[in-house]
Amino acid sequence: MSSAFHHPVFDEPDAVEPGAKPKGFKVAPTFVIDLSFSALCLAGIAPVWRDALRQGAVVAVPTFTLLLVIMACYFGKSFTVTHLDGKGGDARTYVKSGALVTTGPYGWSRHPTYALAMAQFLLWSVLGLYVQAFAPWSPLLLVVIVAAPLGFFLVNDLVVMPTEEAMLRRLHPDDFDAYAARVNRWVGRSAR
Repeated sequence: MSSAFHHPVFDEPDAVEPGAKPKGFKVAPTFVIDLSFSALCLAGIAPVWRDALRQGAVVAVPTFTLLLVIMACYFGKSFTVTHLDGKGGDARTYVKSGALVTTGPYGWSRHPTYALAMAQFLLWSVLGLYVQAFAPWSPLLLVVIVAAPLGFFLVNDLVVMPTEEAMLRRLHPDDFDAYAARVNRWVGRSAR
C-alpha cells in the first residue's frame, strides 16, 4: 500500500537505532527543501518589498508583523525537533526513536514541521501579495507566491511524507496505522 519514493536521499539509509551514537551530523533533505523554498520566497519578494517600503507605515507595519509570524513558524519547527529529541529521536542526525512519537505537536499532525513550513510558505505568499499592491508589477513575484506553497506541498505530500510514513510503518507496524487513523497527515485529528 506504500506509494513511497525509494531513494537513498529520503530513505535515511544511515539512520541509527535508538541509543546508538550517530555517525555524524547530516543535513536532512527536508531541511534543504525547506531552505530552498524559503530562498525562492525571499528572492521573489525582497526587490518588490524594498520598493513597497517607500510607501511608509502602511506597508512597513503589516509586512514586519507578517515577518514576525513567519519567524514564529521557524521557531515552531525548532520546538518540534526539540520535542522529538526529547523522545529519543533526532531528525537532524537520523537517530530513530524507540517508540512512535505521538505527543505534543505530533498529536495534531503526523508531520508538524512540514505543516508549519506550509503555513510559513502561505504567509510568504500573503506577504508577497500585500507588497505587490504597493509596488510596480513583478511577474517573478507572482510565480513565487504561487510556486512556493504549491511546490512545497506537492514535493512533501507526494514524495517526502509517504516515504517517511513507510519507514515509520516498518519501524512501528502495530502503532503507526492506529496513529494514522487518529491524526491527519498535515493537520488535525481524524473524525473516524
